[in-house]
Amino acid sequence: MSEDTSNRTTSISQERKKKRAGESPLMSYTAVTSQNRMAQAFVDELIRVGKKMLPDRDLSIEDLISICQVALQNKTKAFVMLEGRHLRGRISDQMSRANRYGEFFSLLVLKLEDLKNKNDYDSVVDTLCERMRRTDLMFLFKSRVVLVLPHTKKEACLGLRRRINDLIGETLRPAIEYATLTYPDPQITKKSHVLDWAEDQLRT
Repeated sequence: MSEDTSNRTTSISQERKKKRAGESPLMSYTAVTSQNRMAQAFVDELIRVGKKMLPDRDLSIEDLISICQVALQNKTKAFVMLEGRHLRGRISDQMSRANRYGEFFSLLVLKLEDLKNKNDYDSVVDTLCERMRRTDLMFLFKSRVVLVLPHTKKEACLGLRRRINDLIGETLRPAIEYATLTYPDPQITKKSHVLDWAEDQLRT
């Protein structure tokens, strides 16, 4: 007796039509974490669901990042410490949020080249870790520390700088230089100016 292959042929034909139509394959953890198209589809779905929960809020990818940061907070890790290669992306996220919602953020750069040894460097970093909020971001470079401070106006940023200076003490204080920038700022007309400023602080 010959095998009835009609059902199988129909199934194969349907799969080919789906592929020709450009339909997305089923999501999986591997696909979402390795394929740009699947990752974007996953984020789009999260935004769609989020809009149903918060109909008065036009959610963005930056909003999802903020929500995830809050959800992942715990008592043993007070704030987020990231590699320097992520700096441009996080600053761009903050600028997008500032332009959309009018929320201020500040950048505080500590220049530590004149510290005498690694113990002094570690002491400064530990002091920062104790004073940062859970929404703050810290980026560590060879001799520079960049703090991204959401919801922080210029006055608050300068106040934090003074507190850090007081905590560091007289021995280390002269060896540290600071640079600050707050956005939005009427004098900053292009987003690229903020990114260029941040990179300049890492070079000079």
